[in-house]
Amino acid sequence: MILTLRELADYLRVNERTILRMLKTGQVQGAKIGGQWRFNSSQIDGLFFPGEGEEEVEGEESLGSLARSHLSIPVSRVIAEDRMVLDMQATDVAGVIEELTPRDLLGRLVMEVEGLRAKCLAREQLLSTGVGNGVAIPHPRDPIATLKAPAMIVFGRSAKGVEFSAVDGKPVHLFFLLCCQNIEVHLHLMGRLAKLLRNREFLAKCHECESTTDVLRVVLEFERAQFLHD
Repeated sequence: MILTLRELADYLRVNERTILRMLKTGQVQGAKIGGQWRFNSSQIDGLFFPGEGEEEVEGEESLGSLARSHLSIPVSRVIAEDRMVLDMQATDVAGVIEELTPRDLLGRLVMEVEGLRAKCLAREQLLSTGVGNGVAIPHPRDPIATLKAPAMIVFGRSAKGVEFSAVDGKPVHLFFLLCCQNIEVHLHLMGRLAKLLRNREFLAKCHECESTTDVLRVVLEFERAQFLHD
């Protein structure tokens, strides 16, 4: 489960400033998403409560080993031409989530579409995933363990833009709905997405794409360039 700074402080019964000091000294690890700190509860439990909850079911991979096998996965691997909506008609947050999660778009990857929608909406009610520059990364607050792939991204584009309570107060035009099996893969892909979305040329190209094939090509090209640069 993903914890906010306040939730982690409450969980450990310490002040939020204590958590921030622990971050600086490397005692705990977290990731900043949309300017807000997020923490992996399983990592926190492993650090402060070692030995608890480590029993594995015979014949099943541990969460850690399963996650490590997918931590090199690129964004281009989890986005597909048949999971894109280039002419979105939604006018509000709920409409965006619904338009990006129809059964025919998700195929067999998601077992419970209504559950996914509800979790994405709950995440927006907690804090908007509108990260600014006309971009939002809707996602469920918790991973979807029943997802039939390590992760998936549904791309959406709205010409008019949608009021999404983004951090910069501007309408959102580009949506990257992210869904992952576990928190490790989620944080990995959020990091890779963040690098792409900071590139204004990449965003401009996404607006210019005339087809889903063009979108996939742009993601591949910029991700390849990013890899070579890194």
